[in-house]
Amino acid sequence: MDKKKVWVVGHKHPDTDSICAAIAYAYYKNALHKKENSSEDIEYIPKRAGSISAETMYVLDRFKVEAPKLVTDVGTQLRDIRMRKTEGVSSHISMKKAWEMMKILGVVTLPVVHDNKLEGLIVTGDIAKSYMDVYDNSILSTARTQYKNIIETLEGQLLTGNEHAYFVKGKVVIGVGTPEVLSSAVDNDDLVMIGDREESQLLCIASNCSCMIVTNGYEVSPEVIEAAKEKEVVVISTPYDTFTAARLINQSIPIRYFMKKDNLITFSTEDYIREIRTVMAGKRHQYYPVLNEYGKYVGLISQRNYLNANAKKVILVDHNEHAQAVDGIEEVQLLEIIDHHRLGG
Repeated sequence: MDKKKVWVVGHKHPDTDSICAAIAYAYYKNALHKKENSSEDIEYIPKRAGSISAETMYVLDRFKVEAPKLVTDVGTQLRDIRMRKTEGVSSHISMKKAWEMMKILGVVTLPVVHDNKLEGLIVTGDIAKSYMDVYDNSILSTARTQYKNIIETLEGQLLTGNEHAYFVKGKVVIGVGTPEVLSSAVDNDDLVMIGDREESQLLCIASNCSCMIVTNGYEVSPEVIEAAKEKEVVVISTPYDTFTAARLINQSIPIRYFMKKDNLITFSTEDYIREIRTVMAGKRHQYYPVLNEYGKYVGLISQRNYLNANAKKVILVDHNEHAQAVDGIEEVQLLEIIDHHRLGG
């Protein structure tokens, strides 16, 4: 469990007593908390709201005390929010696999990453588009679909060929009709879905197809396997009938073909909630990717997330007026005020 942090901070333009008060009171609170042996894990941290003067630096150096870190704004940031830790996926996975992951995780957005660097986003609308709006029989090759994806999508078995190779040329053909019709329909590098007719299977191989998918789980003869090996044709057996296989095969397209990768709206863990609200209000996206200070993907955020933000916990020392306080003070959970001045705002 992460420690709960409480910042002890003085006023802007701090003098020596403001800096020393923050250091001393944070030390006192930590010692007191330790003595109380509380089950709650809390750390009190001194901070400063401005530059340290030469006089103060002399005092700190004289007593070998480290200067508090500078904080200019204590407003709620994205790193204070419990965001959705949806893991990133590879751009090579199939649309079908992405859809299955969305159902399991209960999400409508998947971040696409490589080495934790955000490459794009895939949403349910993209998957719907791949099912409903694609009528191009060359889209599998245009999208450079890996045979491994096709095997996975059709729950098939590789009989010969390299599953890690890609279908990069040609179109998808349903291998029906007379040998003459089939011969004229199949061109070099096409992917053919075909039944159990050995003559037609050999004809497709002779026509230099790049992949042959045998439907209905039909057994493929050793002669056909040998011919496919000689021509370096990938042969896949699927238990699905031809209609079902033809309906499913577009789901093997890698998500990189449909994912959104340009003009992505992203936020940083260092961004303040008050700043991102305006951006979110003008958009219709459900989730936005969040990156850390190194540009690495860390999670997704929605408007619902920041409604439950964990405001920073702060103790003020040596002042009690809003005008003197660090920026963002109105957003914090103010625990204590330790001061020796007149009561202010």
